Amino acid sequence: MFRSATSRLTAPLRRFLVRADGSLSVEAAIILPALCYIYVGSFVWFDAFRMQTVNLKATYTISDMISREFNAIDQDYFDGLDSVYEYLTDGVYPTQLRVSIIECTDGCDSDDTRQLAVCWSKATTGRLPLTDTDLAAKASIVPYFQWADQLIMTETFMAYTPAFNVGLGDQTYENVVFTRPRLTGQVKFELSDGTFEDCNNNN
Repeated sequence: MFRSATSRLTAPLRRFLVRADGSLSVEAAIILPALCYIYVGSFVWFDAFRMQTVNLKATYTISDMISREFNAIDQDYFDGLDSVYEYLTDGVYPTQLRVSIIECTDGCDSDDTRQLAVCWSKATTGRLPLTDTDLAAKASIVPYFQWADQLIMTETFMAYTPAFNVGLGDQTYENVVFTRPRLTGQVKFELSDGTFEDCNNNN
Protein backbone atom coordinates (compact mmCIF):
# COMPACT_ATOMS: atom_id res chain seq x y z
CA MET A 1 0.00 0.00 0.00
CA PHE A 2 2.85 2.37 0.83
CA ARG A 3 4.51 1.52 -2.48
CA SER A 4 1.29 2.23 -4.35
CA ALA A 5 0.94 5.65 -2.74
CA THR A 6 4.56 6.48 -3.55
CA SER A 7 4.08 5.43 -7.16
CA ARG A 8 1.04 7.67 -7.48
CA LEU A 9 3.05 10.62 -6.14
CA THR A 10 6.14 10.06 -8.31
CA ALA A 11 4.36 9.11 -11.52
CA PRO A 12 3.62 12.72 -12.57
CA LEU A 13 7.25 13.63 -11.94
CA ARG A 14 8.50 10.76 -14.09
CA ARG A 15 6.14 11.72 -16.89
CA PHE A 16 7.36 15.32 -16.71
CA LEU A 17 11.00 14.26 -16.93
CA VAL A 18 10.51 12.13 -20.04
CA ARG A 19 8.31 14.59 -21.92
CA ALA A 20 9.95 16.06 -25.03
CA ASP A 21 7.20 18.41 -26.14
CA GLY A 22 7.16 22.11 -25.24
CA SER A 23 6.27 25.63 -26.32
CA LEU A 24 8.84 27.25 -28.59
CA SER A 25 7.63 30.76 -27.85
CA VAL A 26 7.83 30.25 -24.08
CA GLU A 27 11.30 28.72 -24.27
CA ALA A 28 12.50 31.51 -26.55
CA ALA A 29 11.14 34.14 -24.17
CA ILE A 30 13.17 32.56 -21.38
CA ILE A 31 16.42 31.80 -23.23
CA LEU A 32 16.85 34.74 -25.63
CA PRO A 33 17.29 37.45 -22.96
CA ALA A 34 19.90 35.32 -21.23
CA LEU A 35 21.74 34.71 -24.50
CA CYS A 36 21.65 38.42 -25.36
CA TYR A 37 23.00 39.34 -21.93
CA ILE A 38 25.84 36.82 -22.24
CA TYR A 39 26.71 38.02 -25.75
CA VAL A 40 26.71 41.71 -24.82
CA GLY A 41 28.58 41.03 -21.59
CA SER A 42 31.27 39.10 -23.46
CA PHE A 43 31.67 41.99 -25.89
CA VAL A 44 32.01 44.57 -23.10
CA TRP A 45 34.55 42.57 -21.10
CA PHE A 46 36.58 41.77 -24.21
CA ASP A 47 36.59 45.43 -25.24
CA ALA A 48 37.63 46.52 -21.74
CA PHE A 49 40.63 44.20 -21.70
CA ARG A 50 41.48 45.17 -25.29
CA MET A 51 41.55 48.88 -24.47
CA GLN A 52 43.62 48.22 -21.36
CA THR A 53 46.19 46.42 -23.52
CA VAL A 54 46.11 49.12 -26.19
CA ASN A 55 46.72 51.77 -23.55
CA LEU A 56 49.73 49.89 -22.16
CA LYS A 57 51.25 49.42 -25.62
CA ALA A 58 50.79 53.13 -26.34
CA THR A 59 52.58 53.98 -23.10
CA TYR A 60 55.60 51.87 -24.08
CA THR A 61 55.64 53.45 -27.53
CA ILE A 62 55.64 57.01 -26.21
CA SER A 63 58.30 56.24 -23.62
CA ASP A 64 60.50 54.64 -26.27
CA MET A 65 60.09 57.66 -28.56
CA ILE A 66 61.32 60.00 -25.84
CA SER A 67 64.23 57.75 -24.95
CA ARG A 68 65.55 57.98 -28.52
CA GLU A 69 65.67 61.78 -28.57
CA PHE A 70 69.15 63.29 -28.66
CA ASN A 71 68.11 66.94 -28.45
CA ALA A 72 65.91 68.64 -25.88
CA ILE A 73 62.16 68.38 -26.37
CA ASP A 74 59.79 71.35 -26.18
CA GLN A 75 56.09 72.05 -25.76
CA ASP A 76 55.34 71.38 -29.43
CA TYR A 77 57.02 67.98 -29.16
CA PHE A 78 55.02 67.19 -26.01
CA ASP A 79 51.77 68.21 -27.70
CA GLY A 80 52.74 65.92 -30.55
CA LEU A 81 53.21 63.06 -28.10
CA ASP A 82 49.69 63.65 -26.84
CA SER A 83 48.39 63.47 -30.42
CA VAL A 84 50.30 60.24 -30.99
CA TYR A 85 48.83 58.82 -27.79
CA GLU A 86 45.29 59.64 -28.92
CA TYR A 87 45.98 58.10 -32.33
CA LEU A 88 47.38 54.89 -30.85
CA THR A 89 44.33 54.49 -28.61
CA ASP A 90 41.85 55.28 -31.43
CA GLY A 91 40.77 58.51 -29.73
CA VAL A 92 37.56 56.90 -28.52
CA TYR A 93 37.97 57.57 -24.80
CA PRO A 94 39.37 60.63 -22.96
CA THR A 95 43.10 60.32 -22.32
CA GLN A 96 45.76 62.21 -20.39
CA LEU A 97 49.54 62.05 -20.58
CA ARG A 98 52.28 62.95 -18.12
CA VAL A 99 56.00 62.75 -18.81
CA SER A 100 58.58 63.28 -16.08
CA ILE A 101 62.34 63.00 -15.81
CA ILE A 102 63.42 61.73 -12.41
CA GLU A 103 66.76 61.14 -10.71
CA CYS A 104 68.11 59.54 -7.57
CA THR A 105 70.06 62.03 -5.48
CA ASP A 106 71.17 59.88 -2.54
CA GLY A 107 71.09 56.35 -1.10
CA CYS A 108 70.23 54.84 -4.46
CA ASP A 109 70.83 51.21 -3.42
CA SER A 110 68.08 50.92 -0.82
CA ASP A 111 64.38 51.69 -0.61
CA ASP A 112 64.91 52.88 2.94
CA THR A 113 67.56 55.46 2.10
CA ARG A 114 67.22 56.51 -1.51
CA GLN A 115 66.06 60.00 -2.31
CA LEU A 116 64.18 60.54 -5.57
CA ALA A 117 63.65 63.91 -7.22
CA VAL A 118 61.72 65.24 -10.20
CA CYS A 119 63.92 67.09 -12.68
CA TRP A 120 60.98 68.27 -14.76
CA SER A 121 57.45 67.14 -15.48
CA LYS A 122 54.83 68.04 -18.07
CA ALA A 123 51.19 66.96 -18.22
CA THR A 124 48.23 67.45 -20.52
CA THR A 125 45.06 69.29 -19.56
CA GLY A 126 43.37 67.90 -16.46
CA ARG A 127 46.51 66.33 -15.00
CA LEU A 128 49.03 68.15 -12.79
CA PRO A 129 52.79 67.79 -13.28
CA LEU A 130 54.51 65.28 -11.02
CA THR A 131 55.98 66.69 -7.80
CA ASP A 132 58.61 65.30 -5.44
CA THR A 133 55.81 64.44 -3.01
CA ASP A 134 53.92 62.53 -5.72
CA LEU A 135 57.11 60.70 -6.66
CA ALA A 136 57.78 59.73 -3.05
CA ALA A 137 54.31 58.16 -2.88
CA LYS A 138 55.13 56.09 -5.98
CA ALA A 139 58.66 55.17 -4.85
CA SER A 140 57.77 51.48 -4.45
CA ILE A 141 57.20 51.10 -8.22
CA VAL A 142 60.34 52.99 -9.27
CA PRO A 143 63.10 50.56 -10.28
CA TYR A 144 66.60 50.86 -8.86
CA PHE A 145 68.97 53.05 -10.83
CA GLN A 146 72.32 54.61 -10.08
CA TRP A 147 73.14 58.02 -8.74
CA ALA A 148 73.60 60.60 -11.52
CA ASP A 149 71.40 58.52 -13.86
CA GLN A 150 67.97 59.65 -14.98
CA LEU A 151 64.79 57.81 -15.86
CA ILE A 152 61.96 58.79 -18.17
CA MET A 153 58.71 58.23 -16.29
CA THR A 154 55.80 58.05 -18.72
CA GLU A 155 52.28 57.92 -17.27
CA THR A 156 49.09 57.50 -19.26
CA PHE A 157 45.49 57.72 -18.12
CA MET A 158 42.41 56.55 -19.98
CA ALA A 159 38.80 57.05 -18.82
CA TYR A 160 37.00 53.96 -20.09
CA THR A 161 33.20 53.84 -20.20
CA PRO A 162 31.58 50.50 -21.14
CA ALA A 163 29.22 50.60 -24.10
CA PHE A 164 26.58 48.66 -22.13
CA ASN A 165 25.76 48.25 -18.46
CA VAL A 166 26.53 44.62 -17.72
CA GLY A 167 28.05 44.97 -14.27
CA LEU A 168 31.31 46.64 -15.34
CA GLY A 169 31.43 50.26 -14.22
CA ASP A 170 33.52 53.14 -15.51
CA GLN A 171 37.25 52.45 -15.34
CA THR A 172 40.40 54.58 -15.33
CA TYR A 173 43.33 52.73 -16.85
CA GLU A 174 46.63 54.04 -15.50
CA ASN A 175 49.98 52.82 -16.77
CA VAL A 176 53.51 53.81 -15.78
CA VAL A 177 56.62 52.94 -17.80
CA PHE A 178 60.22 53.72 -16.86
CA THR A 179 62.87 54.00 -19.56
CA ARG A 180 66.49 55.14 -19.59
CA PRO A 181 67.57 57.68 -22.22
CA ARG A 182 69.31 55.78 -25.02
CA LEU A 183 71.34 58.43 -26.83
CA THR A 184 72.12 61.02 -24.19
CA GLY A 185 72.68 61.28 -20.45
CA GLN A 186 69.35 63.00 -19.88
CA VAL A 187 66.38 64.41 -21.74
CA LYS A 188 66.04 68.16 -21.28
CA PHE A 189 62.96 70.31 -21.77
CA GLU A 190 63.39 73.55 -23.69
CA LEU A 191 61.23 76.45 -22.55
CA SER A 192 59.84 79.12 -24.86
CA ASP A 193 62.57 81.57 -23.80
CA GLY A 194 65.34 79.20 -24.88
CA THR A 195 66.30 78.07 -21.38
CA PHE A 196 66.22 74.46 -20.27
CA GLU A 197 64.73 72.41 -17.49
CA ASP A 198 67.00 69.52 -16.58
CA CYS A 199 68.33 67.55 -13.67
CA ASN A 200 71.01 70.15 -12.98
CA ASN A 201 68.24 72.35 -11.59
CA ASN A 202 68.10 70.07 -8.55
CA ASN A 203 71.81 70.29 -7.77
